[in-house]
Amino acid sequence: MAIGMVLSHLFRQLFKMYNEVTEKANTDLRTGLYSHSYFEEKLDEYMRQSREQGQPLSLVMIDLDDFKKYNDAFGHPKGDKLLGFFGQMVKSHCEPKGLFAARYGGEEFAIIMPGFAKEQARSFMDAFRKQVNDTPFEGVEVFPHGCVSFSAGILEISRETYDKSQLIDWADRALYAAKAKGKNTVFIYGEESRLPPMLENDIYELEQQVKIFLYKDVYTYKHSKRVFAYAMEMAEYLKLRGEDRRQLVLGALIHDIGKLEIPRDILNKKSKLTGDEWEIVKKHVLWGKEIVSVTPKFKDLIPMVEFHHERFDGKGYPNGLKGEEIPKQARLLSIIDSFDAMTTERPYQETKSYSDALQEIHRCAGTQFDPELAAQFIGYMEGKLSEAEAAVTAEGDHDD
Repeated sequence: MAIGMVLSHLFRQLFKMYNEVTEKANTDLRTGLYSHSYFEEKLDEYMRQSREQGQPLSLVMIDLDDFKKYNDAFGHPKGDKLLGFFGQMVKSHCEPKGLFAARYGGEEFAIIMPGFAKEQARSFMDAFRKQVNDTPFEGVEVFPHGCVSFSAGILEISRETYDKSQLIDWADRALYAAKAKGKNTVFIYGEESRLPPMLENDIYELEQQVKIFLYKDVYTYKHSKRVFAYAMEMAEYLKLRGEDRRQLVLGALIHDIGKLEIPRDILNKKSKLTGDEWEIVKKHVLWGKEIVSVTPKFKDLIPMVEFHHERFDGKGYPNGLKGEEIPKQARLLSIIDSFDAMTTERPYQETKSYSDALQEIHRCAGTQFDPELAAQFIGYMEGKLSEAEAAVTAEGDHDD
């Protein structure tokens, strides 16, 4: 009996040691998340369950923005602390929802989201992204966004798809599309618009000019990229083609290029501008016109650059144009530009909700904005909001 009790105790200890070793093997010690190898194993399992249960399944790939810059500034020990900090945020955000989160490698992470369709996943990840932006961490001043941020790519996994490596590759493509959009954003695989090759080439060329803002004012760079994205969506919604589409899309991307001429201390000023400083800022539309005029093939974009701050009631600048004196695409750009400015997320600051911003556009229709184009923009955005609310409701049902 004594020997049996000793053996039983030894077996319990061995079993405990085995579980501890297994858990360590499945866990990334730096972040507290699951390991890459265990992620690969569990992805197969979740894919099988998704097919059997007929439930949606999404895969998210995440990359910490500008992590190398932080490492270079503070050294690897501090970088490891940042990885641990972010890993714990991922864990605390995902585990209560029954999601599987792993460190994929370096500063890249992966989340398996059973029961989540792609729009639900986007809503969840956008909320998490804002939470990360708003959480202080030592040394964030070295980041272009002034806060910890990440880019994410989402793939909703089809039940007919079995190639795991291809799925990861597709999610990675969405991740790098998010990086290309200016980082600190979430992108769903397959959202890329099919554009004529000439337009794609022009977009690429102008993007290289806009990237100059990364070294002077990251806010203007991000703003330009978001306005461009909205313009792409509106071009599709309004079924614009040919020159109208080209003018809206390219004009949105380059509309603030004249701000390169504004002194850095004014461009990045946190407090209210003085009267003289505001007059300098207003000149960016004329400076932008001069910059765009240098390249003949982009001269058709001059009205977008020069007139996007004109008002429908004639009280805008630089020329006080009124109504249809303002080119139609510039009138539409004015609405998109204002909407993004109202809803832009800035770390540690409150911004208008989409609904509040749309109410403001409605209120200013006929004075600041073209009423017909304002109604079309509001209709499109309200449709997007309804989809997002449906995704959130479905996420709540999933939690229940």
